[in-house]
Amino acid sequence: KTRDKRKDPPAQAPSVKPSQLTMTLFPTKFENGKIEYKIRYKGRSRPFSRAKALVTSEQSRDPTKLKELLSQVLTITLDGGTSSTNA
Repeated sequence: KTRDKRKDPPAQAPSVKPSQLTMTLFPTKFENGKIEYKIRYKGRSRPFSRAKALVTSEQSRDPTKLKELLSQVLTITLDGGTSSTNA
């Protein structure tokens, strides 16, 4: 007699809504007028690991503005078609 005793894995409460995706962007370098970010996710989807943002010529000419941009960590939350951004 063999019995197949399978246990269901314990249910884990999701930390965010299933339809919600939170991305945190960490600036890694500035090159050729672009800031490159490393991305960390909260949520199930992980569509990409890096992103680049173009810097305007005004921002790149002003060292103070450029330094401020490079020091900001961005958080983007996508929630069923809507999004919010925090710097």
